[in-house]
Amino acid sequence: MKVIKAKRLIILLIMISAVITIAVTAHNSVQTLSQQASTTQVPIIMYHSILKNSNRGKYIVTPSAFEEDLKYLNKNGYTAIVFQDLIDYVYEGTDLPEKPVILTFDDGYYNNYVYIYPLLKQYDSRAVISIVGAYTDLYTENADTNANYAHLSWDKVRELAGSGYVEIQNHTYNMHSLDKGRKGCKRKDSETPEEYKAALSDDIGSLQEKCITELGKAPTVFTYPFGLVSSESLDVVKELGFKASLSCEEGINELERRPEQLFLLKRCIRTPQRSAEDIFNDYL
Repeated sequence: MKVIKAKRLIILLIMISAVITIAVTAHNSVQTLSQQASTTQVPIIMYHSILKNSNRGKYIVTPSAFEEDLKYLNKNGYTAIVFQDLIDYVYEGTDLPEKPVILTFDDGYYNNYVYIYPLLKQYDSRAVISIVGAYTDLYTENADTNANYAHLSWDKVRELAGSGYVEIQNHTYNMHSLDKGRKGCKRKDSETPEEYKAALSDDIGSLQEKCITELGKAPTVFTYPFGLVSSESLDVVKELGFKASLSCEEGINELERRPEQLFLLKRCIRTPQRSAEDIFNDYL
């Protein structure tokens, strides 16, 4: 009789162990699925100047090439978002489209207004333009609208920002240069960390203030010129209230809802020889 009871006890313990194992496995599977679901791929494509003659520079893309990118993205189910959507996703818990993509244009060339803006409206898409404040001031004063080299004036920036198709971001006020004793907005060898932080804060902060005056709000994203970064700049960017920053490091962003992931976001550069389809085939 005791032997029978012992066997029953053993069988019961085996059954309990099996149930616990199944429950743990199921829990781990749910956790894994949850982690996978909470990670979102966000490709960011980096453009610069848009001209009909792409032979003028290695980063110049034709309007027809950009239109082909828009067609490819639409055909393959991608939705162009702006950084406010991404910031809301991280900070507010809002949803993103199933396949988000961000189209960024550095430097604020006037040809973005001439060629990109109409295509964004035609395809009901959106893009982000990071302006250089000194260039915007200069071309506001001289009123030059030559698409080959001119930059956006403040009236055009206001029009784009108010259109719903374009988001305006900060690309420094006057640190977009490699020949003024400083490489982009990197720290000079002759500067102390404190001197550098003061210079950087003054420069990009001045464009923040200018945007508040001209656009009614400050940019939320800082775009590093040439992708050149000094470690001391990271705190300055955050202290000025930016919610994200853009690097020139190649790759696709794998994002969760963690604010620190929004800084030094990766981008994929678009050249005349490398379409959006080529980029996505490389990484996705």
